[in-house]
Amino acid sequence: MPVKRRVRAVAAGAIIALIVAASSVDYTVEGGDTLGKIAKAHGVSVTALADANDISNPNLIHIGQVLVIPGEEGKPDEVYVVRRGDTLRRIASNYSTSASVLAEANNISNPNLIRIGQKIVVPGSGGSSPNPSPQPTPTPKPNPSSRSGKSHIVRSGETLNSIASKHGISSDQIAAANGIVRGRIYVGTRLWLDGPSYVAPSGGGESGTYTVRRGDRLRDIAVSHGTTISKLAELNGIANVNLIRSGQVLTLPGGSQWVCPVRNTRYFNDWGYPRGGGSRFHEGNDLFASRGTEVRAPVSGKVVQKQGNIGGNQVNLSGSDGIVYLNSHLDSYGKSGQVNAGDVIGYIGTTGNARGSSPHLHFGMYYNGLAINAYPSLVANDC
Repeated sequence: MPVKRRVRAVAAGAIIALIVAASSVDYTVEGGDTLGKIAKAHGVSVTALADANDISNPNLIHIGQVLVIPGEEGKPDEVYVVRRGDTLRRIASNYSTSASVLAEANNISNPNLIRIGQKIVVPGSGGSSPNPSPQPTPTPKPNPSSRSGKSHIVRSGETLNSIASKHGISSDQIAAANGIVRGRIYVGTRLWLDGPSYVAPSGGGESGTYTVRRGDRLRDIAVSHGTTISKLAELNGIANVNLIRSGQVLTLPGGSQWVCPVRNTRYFNDWGYPRGGGSRFHEGNDLFASRGTEVRAPVSGKVVQKQGNIGGNQVNLSGSDGIVYLNSHLDSYGKSGQVNAGDVIGYIGTTGNARGSSPHLHFGMYYNGLAINAYPSLVANDC
């Protein structure tokens, strides 16, 4: 999702080089280049570029070095001219990307401030017309609820269509079962041929709470939670919408969106990636942020705190939506027992087998005991 383009750093101690799909392109480093400059020119993030090339120090690259640029070959950027009534989030949705991707690609410091006539670069849109329905229609429950157990390991040169044709099924079925957005797949990943698919609804979730941070404005909080300034002010008895304080806990109105588990995170679709020499595969998404960053309940439900050698400090949330949310490698715990959407249930760390890696949350979603990819839900809610 995009990611700033959403990315992960290497987790679980063992460094697994990002095996990029055959649709990626190469770039040879020239004099004066920096990783940041190259990343910006190709519409990806520095972390994505470093991850794709197994670069441990983003400040150390050399002339003549060949870098793999993750993405879709032959898909140029498109320029969109802002019209009256446009928002960055609405533009992003029309192009199957996120507001954060557009903000980064265009050096927009405040995603809520764009002007009529402003030119917005849409990375890798291929010059195609905007898609009014970039995400699968949210469903109240995953469907189907079973999995045959048949899978396919992606090989170099394969595409979603070629894999589907080989197994006599549709590419849409594979994409849905594996949470694939925009058809992008990676060599070495395991793809289920069927199984539950789910996208958490944006703008139709439950009430919850939000703790004001330094620099927050009521307008920004309202936009990020799919509500209005007036509703927030009325619900929290705020007389002056320009006066909120850091640490203040705001109640979010019912009907606000599914709450992002981590704010200001970096991630990409690493669900299905090989682990442990290829004998295991990733059944979640790694969300990277600073140590101690708050982890929130996406929906209301019951929290059980656990500890283990692999997950470290872990929280299992049995959600009111029928989904079990797994949160691993926490530095410390938050609220337990019955929680509301938006409640802090932990803090990002490196416990368990994540010791030695960058602080992150292993975030997983399960339905009837089967893993479902959280990536489309994260993207749909612009996390």
